[in-house]
Amino acid sequence: MSTRDERKLELLIKLLERLNKEDRKCTPILVEGKKDLLALRRLGIGGEIICVKNSGKVLVDSLDEIQSEEIILFVDFDEYGIALAKDIIQYLERKGVKVNSVIWKEIKAMVKRDVKDVEGLPSYLEKLKNHIEHLS
Repeated sequence: MSTRDERKLELLIKLLERLNKEDRKCTPILVEGKKDLLALRRLGIGGEIICVKNSGKVLVDSLDEIQSEEIILFVDFDEYGIALAKDIIQYLERKGVKVNSVIWKEIKAMVKRDVKDVEGLPSYLEKLKNHIEHLS
C-alpha cells in the first residue's frame, strides 16, 4: 500500500474541505473559466464561483466587476496560471480586495508534477483513490 499516495489524497481532501469552508463564509472563488467552475462543483465546492475568462471580456473588466472585499484565488497550476495569479493579485490588491491564495498555493505544491489545471483535479483525485484501493 502506498502511504505516500494515501497521505497526498488525505491532504488534498482536507484542502478542498477548507476551500469549501471558506466558500461558506460567502467569499467568492475566482477561477479562469467554466471548466474550472464545473471541476470545483464536481469536487463538492458550492457557493459563488467567478469565472474571469469565459465572459468574452478583457480580464481587467472582469476583475473590475468583483464587488467582494475578499476573494479566494484558484487558477491553473501551470506557468500561465502562475503568471495570471500574480497579475490578478496585484490588480485586485491595488483596488483594496484581499486575495486569499493560500489553498491554491498548497494544492499547487502538492500536484505540480501531476496536474496542470483546475479541471484536472477531479480525475486526479479519482486516480489516486483507485490506485490506493487497487493496492489494498
